[in-house]
Amino acid sequence: MTKIFRTLSIAVIILIVFCYGLNILLTKQINNINPQQSSIALRTFAVTDTQLTLPPWYNPILSGHHVISSNDGDFLLVKITDTEFVTAKSSALLTATLLSPANIIILILMGLWITWYLGNLKRLKQQNTNIEQLNLQTDKLLSSFNIQLSSLEVTNSVARLTQALAALNTHISTYARETQTSISQDKLTQLIDRHAYIEHLDRQLNNAEIEKIHCALLFIDLDGFKQVNDSFGHSFGDEVLIQVAERLANVLRNHNLNDVNPTSMLEQNLARLGGDEFSIFINNIDSDTKTLDVAQSVLNEIERDFVLGNKLIKISASVGIAVYPESASSPHALLQMADVAMYRAKTDGRGIFKVYSPEMGNKMRRYHYLLEELRLAIACQNFHLSFQPIVHVEDCAIDYFEALVRWDHPVEGLISPVEFIPIAEESNLILELGDWIMLESCRQMSAWHNAGMRKVKISVNVSGIQLKHRPIFDWVMAKLTKTGLPATALMLEITESTLITASDSIINELEKLRKEGVTIAIDDFGTGFSSLSTLADLPIDVIKIDRLFIAQANENPKYNQILDSISELGAKLGLKIVAEGVEQLEQFELVKRMGISSVQGYLVSRPQSSVNVGCKVLQGNVNHIAATGTGVWQLESDAKEL
Repeated sequence: MTKIFRTLSIAVIILIVFCYGLNILLTKQINNINPQQSSIALRTFAVTDTQLTLPPWYNPILSGHHVISSNDGDFLLVKITDTEFVTAKSSALLTATLLSPANIIILILMGLWITWYLGNLKRLKQQNTNIEQLNLQTDKLLSSFNIQLSSLEVTNSVARLTQALAALNTHISTYARETQTSISQDKLTQLIDRHAYIEHLDRQLNNAEIEKIHCALLFIDLDGFKQVNDSFGHSFGDEVLIQVAERLANVLRNHNLNDVNPTSMLEQNLARLGGDEFSIFINNIDSDTKTLDVAQSVLNEIERDFVLGNKLIKISASVGIAVYPESASSPHALLQMADVAMYRAKTDGRGIFKVYSPEMGNKMRRYHYLLEELRLAIACQNFHLSFQPIVHVEDCAIDYFEALVRWDHPVEGLISPVEFIPIAEESNLILELGDWIMLESCRQMSAWHNAGMRKVKISVNVSGIQLKHRPIFDWVMAKLTKTGLPATALMLEITESTLITASDSIINELEKLRKEGVTIAIDDFGTGFSSLSTLADLPIDVIKIDRLFIAQANENPKYNQILDSISELGAKLGLKIVAEGVEQLEQFELVKRMGISSVQGYLVSRPQSSVNVGCKVLQGNVNHIAATGTGVWQLESDAKEL
């Protein structure tokens, strides 16, 4: 309503101004009339017979002029003489005034102004419509973000839109910062994640290249963290990771290594790479010992006790160090080299740090090469079994055969199990390989069993990985059922370190196998840390003494005494004792004197193919085997170490 009133007022004012302007032009037109040369017809009236009148008040065009009315129309006074009035017809004067050049220019200008004004009104109306639409859209946005605006003193649409946009801008800026933080941040430890860390490394290494400075990267992996998760649950493990992050942050502060991102406000030189892996970046090595000091501080911090509720947890860390540009020049390569060094620290004893060297890289490349070749060999079953006999010391009668896997690589030839078995265990490929070994061992022993060797067993090594990931009772019984081998003809060899850390469920599974007739042997006895009470509780039938004790027995009296004690212990517990690594007659005689019942080693025989076993045992000894259920294995006179 206000806009309409304003428009009408402007129109009235324009009309009044126009009329008064026309009045001025009319006056000028009358003043410029020349009675002798006028183009407008003039008429005279006698003064005595004519009456002059003024126009009405509402006629501003004729204001100030005198009008003479007659039957022919209205005439405007132009000039007065002594006897007459000189007049011109008002319509003629008005027409001449309207058609004058000045008035036409004024009319054109007024038309242009009116056109501009109307266009401006239309634009203002469109702008107001647009502003209203924008306000509606911003209201929807404000509602979706749950933003409440404060009241304004001036409540026009533009002011409200300005306020809404300011609120949205603040909210979006905050949201963008929080989103960036959320994307870059590890949710558990609140450190930056691997992706954000690599981006930071890329920027820092580019800067280091320009400024010609040296940097270092620490790859930190927790030792014993898996046991924490297994023993106390993942919630305790998560709490340990949170405390580790806090301790590593303290290391950064103590060594002035902080680099906080101004947008996300996150520390960029410390990251959680995943799992129990962390990394610290040193963006400027300004002293020879700085990197090593930081690494030692990390080890010291992690080795401090972790207090979780009423529990005290101790873990350590292995740290790998890679230096820019000596070790690598890109973020991914630097991380990889530090990872290689960390792996070396783990293999060298854990709880220490190692600096990357090319030799470590060669070893890691060898590792990955063998890993890929091992995958292919398992898929193609490019393995074969060898069988090493274990005999009684009294008559060399065969007690059992140990099945040993061999890998004859098409390019490198025979690859030692010492090299490829650890790789298989670390990569869990031992599960597939172990399935094949167990099935082939049982199949071969079943054939020998049917040939008459009914008192001979086949011994198969079982790793801790297999015990953890295979339902050991069902797994073994399925292989026995498939091959038709009696349970009494199978022995499982498990290392001492694996047995003493086995869970109760695994111990129960092994006990069930013993009840079915499967023999359980503890391998490499003497290399672990089992106590006598632990030994008494384990479900075992056979103790295999590690070759270290046999090799040292004749030279070191202490080892001799240990052997004697183990033999005596076995006799008291009703366990069979087997001596590994017997390679000399003196060693054979020694273990025989001690009462050890069985021996294994190169003096007896090197591992043999199934064909050689058949030729040596079965051919010509059928009657003896049929009578005794076993064969005799003659000692090798040329036994040597490989």
